[in-house]
Amino acid sequence: MNKEQKFNRPHRVKYPLIAWALIVACLLLYTLNPGVSFAGKEGVFINNSVYFTLEEVSLAKGTDSQTIQFRVQLNNAGGSAVDFNNYGVQVTTTDGKSYYAQLSEKADALVAPNSERSFSFISKLPSALTVDQLKVSFFDRSRNHMELGALSVEKAMSVQQNDHQFVFNLASADSTVTGNTFVSVQIDKAFAYPVDGKWNITLDSRVKVSGANSWDPVNMNYVLQDGQRTFALTASKVDESKLDGSSITHLLLHASLDAEPELGKVNLGLNNKSTGKSIGEIGLQSLFQLVQLGEKAAFNGQGKEGLSVEVTKAEEVRQSGKRLALLTAVVHNGSSRSIANPDLIGLLVSKDQQHSVTMETIVGTEKYTAAGKATTYQFAVELPDELVSKAYEFYLSEKSSQTSAAAAANTNAAGSGQAAASGNNSAVTGAIGVPVAAVNLDNGLASSSEGITSGAYTFGTPFVFEADNKTIDSDLEMSLVEINAHTNTESGYQSVIAKYKFVNKGQETLDLPEFATELQDSSGKSYPGVKQTTTLTQLIPGSAYVYSYSYMLPPGVTGTFKLNILENTASALKLPISSAQVAVRSSDEDKPELFGTKLAMYPYEVNIKQWDLSGNYSNSTWSYKLILDLSIKKEAQVILDDAMAALEFELADQTGRSLGSTTYSLQGANKLIDGLQTVTLASVSNNQFNYPLSIRIYETVQTPNGAAKRLLTTLKQ
Repeated sequence: MNKEQKFNRPHRVKYPLIAWALIVACLLLYTLNPGVSFAGKEGVFINNSVYFTLEEVSLAKGTDSQTIQFRVQLNNAGGSAVDFNNYGVQVTTTDGKSYYAQLSEKADALVAPNSERSFSFISKLPSALTVDQLKVSFFDRSRNHMELGALSVEKAMSVQQNDHQFVFNLASADSTVTGNTFVSVQIDKAFAYPVDGKWNITLDSRVKVSGANSWDPVNMNYVLQDGQRTFALTASKVDESKLDGSSITHLLLHASLDAEPELGKVNLGLNNKSTGKSIGEIGLQSLFQLVQLGEKAAFNGQGKEGLSVEVTKAEEVRQSGKRLALLTAVVHNGSSRSIANPDLIGLLVSKDQQHSVTMETIVGTEKYTAAGKATTYQFAVELPDELVSKAYEFYLSEKSSQTSAAAAANTNAAGSGQAAASGNNSAVTGAIGVPVAAVNLDNGLASSSEGITSGAYTFGTPFVFEADNKTIDSDLEMSLVEINAHTNTESGYQSVIAKYKFVNKGQETLDLPEFATELQDSSGKSYPGVKQTTTLTQLIPGSAYVYSYSYMLPPGVTGTFKLNILENTASALKLPISSAQVAVRSSDEDKPELFGTKLAMYPYEVNIKQWDLSGNYSNSTWSYKLILDLSIKKEAQVILDDAMAALEFELADQTGRSLGSTTYSLQGANKLIDGLQTVTLASVSNNQFNYPLSIRIYETVQTPNGAAKRLLTTLKQ
């Protein structure tokens, strides 16, 4: 044990020496760099309780210089107030150069104990400097400008590089302005598109005014510079907001040009409105960029944070004999709150023909999109015959109410050109709105095939609907169970009746849908359907319902048709949400039945086992009785109402001339039932008919346009 003590004694002397060495090293390090702490967030310390941090940095590159705006925070955890006026701030570089930083917003210099306050600065720098070369340095004015330390711009909590921003001191641009008022002009998006023989330019901009002067940004002259040409722009206010003593104005800048501009040379010029003196320029060349199909674009503006849009489909469809362009866009809410759905408008532009058409916006009734959810928009337009293009651009904008102020420019351009630019701008604003996304459709419009069942349709197969349709609930299964044609010999047209079955597969009662349908032949001609008059409006879980649509077709149009199910919207353009190839059977070639027959009229099956027709002549009129031995079956799942189905019995002679008819229902009062039934056809007054007689049996469907019927069978003597 003693040996062990002797062995350890020399090490006890080393530990205090090591500790003292570490203390001395720390003191030397603090002497070399006294105010910087690197534990977590960077800070420059005045003492143990008071320190500076760099919160936000924004760099705006101009054509020959750049401006840095930053916000420093004075954190006071001590017991007495700290006067910020005792300290100075400047921008320094890694090679030792320094640049003056000026306060850009008013703020109280005294920072109370246990509080913090931020101060905004601005500094003009050479354009070649990069973020990694810059620091924000602090010094103590009360101690002969002693340096306190510097914070890296690159490591700031928020660094934003703005390539389309220009910042200036209003006093240097306008001699009538006093005090420090700084103006930041930021261009977020730019559109260039042809309309009615003109080229319209729309710039989406934000102007931030901070400092002592309340200045209206429409009082500046905005001009578009295209090489040697200069065009006046109109400034239109979209909205305004106040933040931390600054005002932010959302502006739209527009011009209408006689010819396509050289977008690779376009700049925005900022001029003094009264003197015409140039204040600065912002390069716009890279802003006229197009996003691709399926690529998201963010919304700009107050309240739109987290909102983005992507165009997912661009199609050309044929509907009712017309060529339609149909584009689908999805608005995503990536924020943590519900956001009001924007009012969107679309413009389709043919690249090769430089022709544009305004599209109709079709959207559901939802007013808001919940956090993390999405809302689907559709844009449709009938394409004129002369518009045949292989490449398009789609311009998506948001409607807004704006107040305009024409910006008169002192330029060397022809006065007539500038007057035209100013005069047409209000129309441009109303037509296009606030730019959201310009989409490249170099591959043109795809032929629509989604939702079309390949091959011949099989009765009872559920239709496949567009996932974003607003008409057919996802828990409602819809199928076609019958489609048959019959030619009316008197009028000459064909009557087609199609029956649709609906099954509620969900757990809640569903509304029966209202939709439009059409049959389209091989030549592209379309024939709209008329819905049967029904009384049932809702369907309980696990039940089914059937109703019909009738179609009128010209004679000779037979075979396979494209059946389109169309979205129920207020739009005049009804868009297909599902399609199928269906074969329409005609009953015109059916042979008359001499004996028993089965009548298929979903959801019924009526078996006529025996029948007999007899006549009685009295008082110059004939009365006929048709005795039927019936067996009637019905699908149990289907709910019935009185409008469901009826049979019309028509008496005809050998020439096909109708002698009289009567109608019996399969549901409700006096309906036909199993067993022997008597059908009476009375008051047949014409005795000049030819034998043998026959009975034509029709299924009838009531529609708003009257009764539609199809021939089921003919019973011939």
